[in-house]
Amino acid sequence: MTPGKKVIGARLRAEREAPPYWSRPDLARLLRDAADPRDRPGLPHVSTLANMIKNWERGQYSPNARYRFLYARVMGKTVTELFGDPSRPALPAMNGSTPSDYAATVRDTNRHLIALDSRFGGTSVASVAVQAFSAARDALASGRHDADERDLQAAAGETGEIAAWTLYDAARFDESRATVQEAMLISRLAGDRSMELFELTHLALIDVKSGRAREALQIAEHVAEPGDLAPRVGALFDIRAGRALAQGGDRARSLARLDRVASVLQDSMHPRDPAWAWWLDASELAVQQGLVRLELGEYAAAMRYLDEAAHGRLALDPYSPRAQVGPVTAHGKQWGRAAYNDLVHLLRALTMAGAWQEAEVIAATIADFTREVVSALTEVDLRRALVNIARAETGPSSTLRDMADEIIAARGWHIGTG
Repeated sequence: MTPGKKVIGARLRAEREAPPYWSRPDLARLLRDAADPRDRPGLPHVSTLANMIKNWERGQYSPNARYRFLYARVMGKTVTELFGDPSRPALPAMNGSTPSDYAATVRDTNRHLIALDSRFGGTSVASVAVQAFSAARDALASGRHDADERDLQAAAGETGEIAAWTLYDAARFDESRATVQEAMLISRLAGDRSMELFELTHLALIDVKSGRAREALQIAEHVAEPGDLAPRVGALFDIRAGRALAQGGDRARSLARLDRVASVLQDSMHPRDPAWAWWLDASELAVQQGLVRLELGEYAAAMRYLDEAAHGRLALDPYSPRAQVGPVTAHGKQWGRAAYNDLVHLLRALTMAGAWQEAEVIAATIADFTREVVSALTEVDLRRALVNIARAETGPSSTLRDMADEIIAARGWHIGTG
């Protein structure tokens, strides 16, 4: 027989408080460390997991099969010793189906959504991401799920951030703002401060893209001083502040913020850095450096940084235009959308500076990416670059003009030269 939740909770607390004694955050770190490295990114952050441990010990919920296995590994006991006989039939869920750990299902969906966004662009998966968030939110509202409440809240908050990002990539800013605000509330209920901060940076990102520099800066400076945050969390707020300051024409303070980010990224991931910060690396900093230079009208410097960003992505994911078999970004499992975004920003900078020969080389690669990646947000800048090519009276070669026409035709755009 499986003991009740109160009995299991008391047993788990006694095991945790036995020598050598672990605090709840200590145990949360040990549970995460005990997981397979491939599964670790899908586990809640330490603070969220510590709250879940508190609820398990109080008997409000009982750990599901995944966490029972991790407990047994950490405690050096069998699942049966800790939780009782696992052969007892599971009770039916409220909807009559067999419980399946809905929070784990939501996290698995999140991983798939991130992979699709990284490969094909958020615009392509926005409707699916919004649907996934709606389903997770409805499960929380109705209580029709088998998951630990805080675990599901944390997973759903992440789904909301992913949905908000894809809406942002689809240039649906109002919907993105509303979605991330709802996601932020769910993350707060989960006690997932790490994800809540990420969602705040998303609000600042929307403001930067919308030209609301003052509001973006207020959000970035609302949080604690960088030393009180995990290093990469503070770095992301610095990036948002740097972009906002550049839009306001404050070159010195803008570049100082980005210099601070560079010093953080020289080090490897810190133990306090959340799992979602994996993408914040040298290439991401380079593209932000380039965009700041574009804001400041420093095209030569912008080109250098944007070139560094694009080639940094492509070095991680080798790309051979025209030569490889299959889809043109067949190797672009991780950086398809990001590399496309960086290349488009670079093309725009090149056309603004009149560097037509370099633009011709970049345009060929972009033409390939447009067959696979769809990002409405990036394509706003792509159209601007193509307008620059079309309206230039002299400079662009016939080859560059032809490639621009090819991209325009593929997207079904109509760009005049007047």
